[in-house]
Amino acid sequence: MSVQPSDIAIFLVSFAACAYCIVLSRRLKTLQNTKDGLGATIMALSQSTSAISSTTKEARMQAEEAACRLAQLLAESNQMCNQLELLTQDMKTTHLNMTQQINNTQIELSTTMRGILDQSRNRMMDMSALIGKMLDLTNIVTTDSGKLVHRIDDSITRPRTSRDYRYET
Repeated sequence: MSVQPSDIAIFLVSFAACAYCIVLSRRLKTLQNTKDGLGATIMALSQSTSAISSTTKEARMQAEEAACRLAQLLAESNQMCNQLELLTQDMKTTHLNMTQQINNTQIELSTTMRGILDQSRNRMMDMSALIGKMLDLTNIVTTDSGKLVHRIDDSITRPRTSRDYRYET
């Protein structure tokens, strides 16, 4: 068997390919090393991805819960706003009604008091007139009683006659 130059070339190329494969194998082993290489990086990335995935799920759930709670609070606040608007309108209406009633009552009270004061003024004038008349009558009575007392005194001190028994006018 004779060795031909093409066989040597094939052998050399095969040897170079083998050496290149060994170098590649070593590089792949160092890349796949879980402590220092690409394997460790891939494991860290996959753990980070799973952690981010679970955190994202939790954040979505919390966001959904917060959105539901916010929707409830918004609905409640809208309902309260409507109730407050109704109460405000009722208070304005009540205020206007009460103001009108107070004004009407003041007018009525002023009219009534004016009438009562007029009546009391008239009655006071009537009472003053009556008191004046009573004073006049009292003066007349005291004057007449004084005359009567003198007559009685005279009749007691003097003897009685038939003339004393007569009615004098």
